[in-house]
Amino acid sequence: MDNPRLVGHIVAVQGFRVKVELLPETRSALRATLDGVQAAIAINAYLTFSLGAGETVIGIITDLEARESFDPTSGDDLSLELMKPRRVASVQLLGTIEHSDDDPSFSPGISVLPTLDTPAEIGSPDVLRAVFEIPPRRNKPEGYDEKDFDCDLKIGFPTGQARNVVRASYNDLFSRPLAIVGNTGSGKSYSVSSLIQKAMKALDGATEEPHVFILDINGEYEKAFPSGKTAARLPDRIYLNGEEFGLPLWFLNAEEICSWLSAAEQTQEPVLKDWWAIAKGGDAGQVANLNTLQSALSSIEKLLADLQKIQRKSAGSYCDLIVGYLVGSGIDTNTFEGLFASHKAITGFNQEVLANAAQIQAEARKIQDEIRAKIVGGSYVGEQAARTADSPLPISRSTLTDPSLINRAVSKEDTIRVDAHLTTLKLRLKTRLDDRRWHSFLNYEDAATKIPNLESWFARFGLGKATGPKVSVLDLSMLGNEILPYACAVIGRLLLEARERLPAASRYKHPWVLVLEEAHNYARPARTDEDRGHRLARLAYERIAKEGRKFGLSLMIASQRPSEISQTIISQCANFISHRLQNPDDIDHFRRIIPMQARRLLDQVTILSSGEAIVFGSAFHIPTRVQLDRAEPGPYSQTAAPFYEWAKDTTPFPLKTVIEAWGADDTTA
Repeated sequence: MDNPRLVGHIVAVQGFRVKVELLPETRSALRATLDGVQAAIAINAYLTFSLGAGETVIGIITDLEARESFDPTSGDDLSLELMKPRRVASVQLLGTIEHSDDDPSFSPGISVLPTLDTPAEIGSPDVLRAVFEIPPRRNKPEGYDEKDFDCDLKIGFPTGQARNVVRASYNDLFSRPLAIVGNTGSGKSYSVSSLIQKAMKALDGATEEPHVFILDINGEYEKAFPSGKTAARLPDRIYLNGEEFGLPLWFLNAEEICSWLSAAEQTQEPVLKDWWAIAKGGDAGQVANLNTLQSALSSIEKLLADLQKIQRKSAGSYCDLIVGYLVGSGIDTNTFEGLFASHKAITGFNQEVLANAAQIQAEARKIQDEIRAKIVGGSYVGEQAARTADSPLPISRSTLTDPSLINRAVSKEDTIRVDAHLTTLKLRLKTRLDDRRWHSFLNYEDAATKIPNLESWFARFGLGKATGPKVSVLDLSMLGNEILPYACAVIGRLLLEARERLPAASRYKHPWVLVLEEAHNYARPARTDEDRGHRLARLAYERIAKEGRKFGLSLMIASQRPSEISQTIISQCANFISHRLQNPDDIDHFRRIIPMQARRLLDQVTILSSGEAIVFGSAFHIPTRVQLDRAEPGPYSQTAAPFYEWAKDTTPFPLKTVIEAWGADDTTA
């Protein structure tokens, strides 16, 4: 054979699929060429077709078949018809290789299709290198002319072709949503760990600051990204890089607090939003101003309460206190103070009944409404920023437990009208505050996890100080199923809103990636019986998926059930790494997403081994079946070996450890 790469010629062209009749001597899956032994005739092997003018079309073998045909060259004059096998390979065309310069380059477009009788050859190492090892280069910064703006990130090698390497565009892989899916045990966690480890290793020598945030639902990434710190894992806690962490309740915005307390839309939500705005403070100066106004509100509450009693003489004692709180506030207290003047002059408030109690009550209500309007509207003199129920401003625990606070958000007339509704709201608030499952939302004043303000929360990640670590692991595995969606929703929303507040010209700097492990637990499709927590999480991540790119926040979505993730989220993914899938719904979903010319490749998704995946998207030139590189160290995701463990392990089940971690040990014994 003159050309050792020649394996056959085209006998049919059907759109972007061609059929190649193989040469009789082409019988082996491998072929020895001048470049070594290469894959020749096998499923997933690559063939090239020369078009001339420095262009070559490349395709992948998807089917092989043998047909019997009459052999007219036998030279036999007998009536017996001699048959020979006619061996045909079906090839899906993928793109064009251009040889205009020293190194071949790949283009996904095919402007001219090969014709009948075009020779089919084994892809040369140079051609395969152009397809696999030189990925697209994406996201060139404006005004930057150097070539090092992107990195060719090695992720593995084509299945059965260990001599080659598959690389992806670093920028594209981490700037837009990436989905990593597959059945349990197929290698998802190892793929997530491997990609992030390789991405961070490529940054050796760069500034140490947070880049990746992992929502670790199963507590498995501590091993892959060790922090050197290990805390005793207790129920209802969140851990950040091995240390107990928290999500202060005052992070919740108006919609989230209403969902958290299951507030009725018509009667309770308006009151609750005003109360949430009143309860929130700001910086040091703002807190002082707000505390003064809130102290005045508390004193008015007590005054009004005393006016309802038979013995009213103590009511007058609040006059000077309230007036003092409101000095410099811009609220006119002259009329209010005048109502007490005669009593103060004659009796020093030492009488049982205030004759003008109704007038005092009316004026107190008026002042109460003015104070409330200033707090909710953020109009207090000296305030530099608007304060709303959405502001992440601190609220003390004592404020949350003050039963009269909610009443401050309602006028006298409205209090009477919605009193029954407010009673149930207060009861629900007390129940939530007493529920230990919400410990991570309420531990912000504890000594071990003190979070006095928003800046200190971000500082725990190392943000703003360039102190790293580059990968932050948020261990949420100890949270209950009801609490988890709220935690995920708040974290995602905060990270996005932090980036939204960057100047428009610098949003693309210091980009972040948020990893959603087991995303089907909290980013589900909308449904009629969707609970409030899951709705909040879904909406938060749908918004990040749609808008996060322009603010420098991307998602990496890992799930066993891609069909159980919001279609809005999954549809925004630019790249996919699909490990073994068995569920027809999941496979059909991907069949609608994968490029048309490579859908046959998805037929192999049910037979992938652990660590194997089909990768496709804008970070790759073509969809490819890849053996992904293994993470070192890997996560805590090893499959149990029952025979070995049952036959060799002589230690008993560590029940004591489980009981202590459960918080159910008898400490009184």
